[in-house]
Order: sequence, then C-alpha cells, then structure tokens
Amino acid sequence: MVIVVVLIGVLTAVALPFFRRSTVRADVSGAMDAVSAVHAVAKATAIQRGRTTRLVMEHSSAYKVWVIATKVTGTGVDTIGRVEDLGSRFGVTYTTTRDTLAFTPRGIGADPSGTTMIISKGGILDTLTISAAGRLSR
Repeated sequence: MVIVVVLIGVLTAVALPFFRRSTVRADVSGAMDAVSAVHAVAKATAIQRGRTTRLVMEHSSAYKVWVIATKVTGTGVDTIGRVEDLGSRFGVTYTTTRDTLAFTPRGIGADPSGTTMIISKGGILDTLTISAAGRLSR
C-alpha cells in the first residue's frame, strides 16, 4: 500500500509542472482568440455601418481590447460589443507597436503600417500581427 502511495506521489510531482504549463498556454491561446474575435468585430462593424471603426488596444494600465465606431447619427463614438479585459480574464500581459488600428467602411486597414502584438504569461509568448491592410495572422 505504501508503494502505491509513493508511486502516485512521484507521478503527481512529475506531471504537475506539465499541467501548470498547459494551463498557461491555454490562457495565452484564449487571449489570442479573444483578440482575433474583437478584430473581426471591428472589420465587420466598419462594413455593416459604413463607418470608420477603431480597434483600441490599451496596455498602459490595464490589458484591454475593444472596438469603437463613429456614431451613425450625430457626433462621437460608440463602443461596439464588450471590452475584453485580457488581464483579468486570462491573466496575460501584452505589448503592441500601436495602440489603435483604424478600419475604413470597406473593412480595410486605414493606417500606414500594421501592428504586432506579443501576448505573454509565465514565460509563454505568442505573437499576433495585423497588417496595414487589416489582415490578421497568428
């Protein structure tokens, strides 16, 4: 009986770091999926409303991503969908080369250059690139 308990303890000690690392990978992957979804919303909203939209990536104090669009009537902007708080939802941090990306009413990027976003957690890094034309690649 003692041998069985010792074997279970050894196997757990060997497997636990692997499981911990896989949950960190899942968090980074989930954050990448969330950014991809918000990017798709930004492009679709630009086409649907026939207005300029912006994908906002705040990383100075909080790690949030959201879409804003010019209002159809009047002036100002609307927040489209929900604000994705990647820091609290997935526990990740990220850096970007730009804070905001604009999309034309045709859903094409309106900025002269794209951006690169590096999402990280616990030593796991993943990179997402959005071209100047607005195409996302992972």
